[in-house]
Amino acid sequence: MTFKISPKSEFHITERMTYRKGNKEINCGFLWKSGSFFIKNPPSFLAEYDPDVGISVGANDFSDVRLSDEGQKLIYISQTTPVAEQETLIDIFNNSKTTDDFDIGFQHKGWQLVDIDIVMWGELAITNDGES
Repeated sequence: MTFKISPKSEFHITERMTYRKGNKEINCGFLWKSGSFFIKNPPSFLAEYDPDVGISVGANDFSDVRLSDEGQKLIYISQTTPVAEQETLIDIFNNSKTTDDFDIGFQHKGWQLVDIDIVMWGELAITNDGES
């Protein structure tokens, strides 16, 4: 049996990539309008679930993740990054059509991908998806 877990509110699921270079950091990714995580067994994390923190794909055994086509691109760059470098990184990010585009662009500039995750938060809707 498969269970579908979705946030009840729109824009409560994010895909985040973290890059580092020395003492500098980039957090970037997408805030998705909607999406769902799928799990083959009844979810066991509900007793500890904090809607303000959410659940992470990386910390759970989800069999599938589906994200909407609608979303917003987001980028945050640490204050330790010089303004000129921030502007270059923002241009790379905003002019990228895919995650591979900005990943290659950032790595070409010496940044290393150190983490990637998808997180959903807020009140959740959990349904039996009917699949086995």
